[in-house]
Amino acid sequence: MIRFALAAALLATTLLSSDGSWAQPAPAQAVKERQEAMKQLWPSYYRDMARVARGESSDMAAVAAKAPQASEALKKVALLFAPGTGREAVPDTRAKPEIWTQKADFDKAITALITETNALGEAAKSGNADTYKAQFAKVAEACGGCHGGPAKSGGKFRFEE
Repeated sequence: MIRFALAAALLATTLLSSDGSWAQPAPAQAVKERQEAMKQLWPSYYRDMARVARGESSDMAAVAAKAPQASEALKKVALLFAPGTGREAVPDTRAKPEIWTQKADFDKAITALITETNALGEAAKSGNADTYKAQFAKVAEACGGCHGGPAKSGGKFRFEE
């Protein structure tokens, strides 16, 4: 619980504190960037993590290195869901309006994924396969916090087809 609270505070600080050094892209550009970033999460990070969890790979060192990278990518994705980047500004975005109308829940869900991904990296460092598999299940559950399951299942914040 403490770990979640710390991660939530970190994400809130990241999202809310801005010294103007990070300029928000134009809405259409933000949509394009977040779509590309989301598409890259699986092949760049989570696919290898899943392979280790399924026993198809034993490269926990790679997962330990990729987990913090995935968390950083998620933090950047979260910033690309800024107000004004929904359908009112970019009609062809598939992002659901609930991302903005239920922003606190969305932020909580993405923070949970970041927290669990970081914990997965720590589990990988332990080298214990059972610990790793149990933590990967928590990552998958956190993914479901937004996506809910297979594409057809919808999910609270899953993009619409």
